[in-house]
Amino acid sequence: MRRILGVLLVAGPFVAGLIAAASARRDLRLIAMAVVATIAAWVLRPKTRATAARIALTLVVATAVAAAPAVLAGARGVFGVVAVAVVMAAFATAGAVLLSPISISARREPSLHAR
Repeated sequence: MRRILGVLLVAGPFVAGLIAAASARRDLRLIAMAVVATIAAWVLRPKTRATAARIALTLVVATAVAAAPAVLAGARGVFGVVAVAVVMAAFATAGAVLLSPISISARREPSLHAR
């Protein structure tokens, strides 16, 4: 179930980008944003244990990186660029964390069996 949800979360921004690219305006910015957000999320994803701080850092960096192609392609609306970049980065980060073979925990719980 975790793997299926991870794949769907990673695929979501690409589906949105393909819909925008197939529209009458042929807008490729969403695909570019999805690609860079996914690459950033996979490069920065937690490798050993997913803490809230590491996931937040990944989300912030992926958001900043995802906004760059839209601005370079001529997007001028600050709120629109930031909103779309946050959504792209959130989907990419959540998918990368769910698809990583790590434990997801906010803090380390002591074992009941350890003495």
